[in-house]
Amino acid sequence: MIAPGQVVPERSEMTVYGSYAAIRSLQTIKPTFNEGYLLLTRRFEGRVKPKPEGQVFRVMQWNMLAQGLTESNPRKNFSKTPPRWLEWETRRYLLLLEMLSYLPDVIILQECDRFEFFDTKLREFGYKGKFKERPFSPCVDMPGDEEGQPDGCAIFYHTERFNLVECVHRQLVNQMQHSTSTLALGLKLEFVEDNHPVFIVNTHLKGGPKTEQTRYEASIDLSNFVSEHAGPQDIVIIGADLCENPSQRGYDHLITKFKDAYSFALEGKHPAFTTWRLRPQGEEKYTNDCILYTDQKLRVLQALDCPSDAVVGEYKLPSRFCGSDHISLVCDFQRIMERD
Repeated sequence: MIAPGQVVPERSEMTVYGSYAAIRSLQTIKPTFNEGYLLLTRRFEGRVKPKPEGQVFRVMQWNMLAQGLTESNPRKNFSKTPPRWLEWETRRYLLLLEMLSYLPDVIILQECDRFEFFDTKLREFGYKGKFKERPFSPCVDMPGDEEGQPDGCAIFYHTERFNLVECVHRQLVNQMQHSTSTLALGLKLEFVEDNHPVFIVNTHLKGGPKTEQTRYEASIDLSNFVSEHAGPQDIVIIGADLCENPSQRGYDHLITKFKDAYSFALEGKHPAFTTWRLRPQGEEKYTNDCILYTDQKLRVLQALDCPSDAVVGEYKLPSRFCGSDHISLVCDFQRIMERD
């Protein structure tokens, strides 16, 4: 975590300290956990010096890849990924390592189908979380997934930084007011220091090349959901897997209401990818994930850029260095004080 008023560490310091501190911590849970678990090499970009006043905090957004989707038909979903990298016994600690290495104050997860495991383990590091299952989750009754748990959206927050006020959620609707398979989960939090309100939102829009209109209509209702639950003083942050590139209509609508943290940190550009996998029909490389925010209340300090193609490697994702077919997005924010 980044303490109030603390200067954000340099890129190399943050990466090395975070990784090895997390490894040492995870050894208390799994004694055999060692430096054999490594992460993709990445850099923070867009570094802005924080001002003397205003809380600095870090948000992680990540589609962590539901275990049910790895076990249902691994040759279909990840045609060249070695099976051992898809096994839950391996993936769960690699996922934990990534969450803890970057010291986030808020963790936003999609495709979380093992919430109880992460809730139990992250509590040992000061986090609490809430979960809501996705409507019509494809993970239920998947062949090969012995536990058969539905996936959904989860949000964790560190209790040294935030208090929970309320958890809200809803199944988003289309323009005909019919329910979609898209969920919006929101946590109303308050900073421990001064009780200033923060509204954290998580969503995962419907994937597929023929569902752009569905995503667009769900994004409209997502904006309505935020408007209904966020007060005029609330800081709003949305972590999302939009299942579409930034050029499509759902993203275009949301960007009229909110700002894209990565677009700011990367000076108008987007990450080269946020998901990259190999399937029998070919390579899939997309920029589907984003962190959106209200720019009247926050300034972006830095964001964790995507790894290079060489670092990702020939099998793409998941890999021995990343437990998901998505990379995590990590962004540092500072609250804008009224006198700034």
